[in-house]
Amino acid sequence: MIRFRCLILPVLFLSVSLALVLAAAARSPLPASKGGVGPNRILILDGSPVHDAGNLWVHASNFGMIGSWPGANLPFSFAPSAQWPGGSNVEYLYTAGLWVGALVNGVPAVSTAAYEFEFRPTADPRDIVYYSVFGALGGKRIPSMMADDDGDGLIDEDRLDGFDNDGDGLIDEDYAGISDQMLSRVFRDDTPEATQVYPQHNPMHLSVREESYQFSNPDYDDFVGFTFWITNDGNVTASDAYIALFADGDVGNRTTPNYWEDDGVAFRNDISVDLGPHGTQAYDFMYMFDDDGDGGEASGYCGFVILDHPVDPTGSTAPTQVGAVTFRNFHPGASFENGGDPTNDFERYEVLSSQSIDRNPVVPFDARGVVAAGPFNIAPGQTVSFTCALVATPRGDFTNVQRAATAYHGLWFDLDGDPNTGIGGKEHQEHWYLPNDNPVPVAITSFEPRVADGAVHLEWETWSDEGLAGFEILRATGSGDLRALGDGMLPGNQHDYVDRSVEPGTRYDYQLVAHGAEGWTTVSARVSATVPRAGLALRQNVPNPFSTETMVSFTLPERGDVKLAVYDVAGRRVATLFSGEQGAGDHSVEWNGVGDNGERVGAGVYFVRIEAGKQTVTRKLLVMR
Repeated sequence: MIRFRCLILPVLFLSVSLALVLAAAARSPLPASKGGVGPNRILILDGSPVHDAGNLWVHASNFGMIGSWPGANLPFSFAPSAQWPGGSNVEYLYTAGLWVGALVNGVPAVSTAAYEFEFRPTADPRDIVYYSVFGALGGKRIPSMMADDDGDGLIDEDRLDGFDNDGDGLIDEDYAGISDQMLSRVFRDDTPEATQVYPQHNPMHLSVREESYQFSNPDYDDFVGFTFWITNDGNVTASDAYIALFADGDVGNRTTPNYWEDDGVAFRNDISVDLGPHGTQAYDFMYMFDDDGDGGEASGYCGFVILDHPVDPTGSTAPTQVGAVTFRNFHPGASFENGGDPTNDFERYEVLSSQSIDRNPVVPFDARGVVAAGPFNIAPGQTVSFTCALVATPRGDFTNVQRAATAYHGLWFDLDGDPNTGIGGKEHQEHWYLPNDNPVPVAITSFEPRVADGAVHLEWETWSDEGLAGFEILRATGSGDLRALGDGMLPGNQHDYVDRSVEPGTRYDYQLVAHGAEGWTTVSARVSATVPRAGLALRQNVPNPFSTETMVSFTLPERGDVKLAVYDVAGRRVATLFSGEQGAGDHSVEWNGVGDNGERVGAGVYFVRIEAGKQTVTRKLLVMR
């Protein structure tokens, strides 16, 4: 069934003689299949880019549009639009899309992905939709020790887009694979195709990289997250810019005639989310619903929650806080002045920049609305990010909105090893991790032995202590079997250990085992250390000079015969302090100044000499009377 609104536009008959009927605001035709003719050949139109890993099934394009225009007889209209639960045929969205509006040299310009398709990929065949998942080849992310997938010292520098972004001759070899289903694509607002289809389009020379994410965890599978990185590739600042989401939310079973006629659209700015040690934050949510719930078949809410964008405490380059400054709803059939759809850039920018929040309508209608954040100033070469989530949730229950915000908040990690940075020593945030995720077993980034003071000092570092129960150190003598060292497990926040139970001259092998709270283990490489045998040492006598007695200390590297004696300046032995076998280690002998002849030696300079094996060490001492 073809959907009719207030205006029907038969446009651009294709080779298959198919005239497409679009919504009143839509001016663009689409080809009947992927890779069609004319200006639409670069769009992916076969309905294949769909998030279906979770319970909310969403069609996601490569031109900034979200949804599938159910009933419009477009090539992708058969695909789920925003179907919840997935597979139920109950839709919550006709179409939605990114809007970016700004003043360019003082003139309003707004680029849109719905209803118009002014954002488009280039004609490069690589500008398609790319798919990935957490842990994919080339897609490792923090806290994995392989987050630098290509080992070049940089992390996630080659985004997933089919291009060699870092100039190393490799493609998509080091990006962040996120969630259980990730889609990535790139598009622009200044393609020749866009201006061909929309002669009144005023491009701002924006390039957009879009990623979207979905989880299969049953507590977190009712939303799809979106991040847009919007870059000004022009040479003029996009001033007083607003980033927005337009949504025409038709709610009901797609097989029910005219199911969109009794819908509602609403806005809330008070959905509070507890982010643990990072406090509580309120989020803004624009959502659509069926007024009577269709007998329980379509009894939920579905809409967009704004999760993040740049902020500026001064308000000069960005808003002072994250959230919506504008929410407007539109009535089909009405003029713009009377609450109808905006139909040109001046009207669209007037809507975005109004910084007004409409009252929630009380009468059901074919509802659609727009929610915007801003204003931003986007200078040439500057990139501004905007993150949101499309969320489905039971009527009157905003738990799934809170869960989307919690998932975006992600996990925090201690990467600098400084307990005084961040909160609880964790200073680095990674978005889109679930609260109970153990992203990877703790990565041991280094495990090094150091010999000092006759002991082996072991030191190690990890990417993070998240989910860590503790450490265990294994030791082997030589190449023998590894056995646990010490008593029990070391705390998870300990990163060093001193092994003093070593014998000089013996090689020891060590291995570090990290134990996770959930039972996993990570094992380091095996490292070796040898405490060298101590050389023969003779320390200075104490006190020196002396009159009545002094202490002479020495160290033997091994058991053997030792001679310790005092000589005068002529080299004559005057006193034997020790002669015989002695064990390895530290020893001391007291001398009272009496010579071998039984008489006290006279005042003057003497030398104490030790002989052990083939080694000899001499020290000078001074006798006073």
